[in-house]
Amino acid sequence: MTGTESSPDKARPIDGARSSVVGDAKDEFSAYLEYNRVLRSWFVAFGVGGPALFLINEQLGKRLAEKGQLRVVGAMFLIGTGSQVLGAVVNKIGNWYVYRGALDSAYRMSLRYKFFKWFVLQFCFDIILDIVTIAFFGLATWHLLTVFGSG
Repeated sequence: MTGTESSPDKARPIDGARSSVVGDAKDEFSAYLEYNRVLRSWFVAFGVGGPALFLINEQLGKRLAEKGQLRVVGAMFLIGTGSQVLGAVVNKIGNWYVYRGALDSAYRMSLRYKFFKWFVLQFCFDIILDIVTIAFFGLATWHLLTVFGSG
């Protein structure tokens, strides 16, 4: 290291902010990554398990079809799961461009690198997709429950 770079193990202010770092952010970020993995795993399991439930359970599938809810509920699960897949793909691409910039100083001057360097630091994208997932899974679950609650 030349002294201008910082260790990936040490926290540093973002965008030249003048704040002192209390401790090491590596542990905090590791905890965030673990919760992110667990939540995404639950979302995927729920997104696959929900449709599997009414595909395997003949009575549930038949009742959803009779009420005209089969496609609606299926679409809600697909949208919820699809938003998580979209988030994973966009984050994978963005982090690859940031990684490439870490290896190639000339590439760091490109607009693509600058955009994705900014983008991967944006928390709101992931949160919006999580809210979309929770909302659509919640609606799908509500539809499933009300199909059996109605006569």
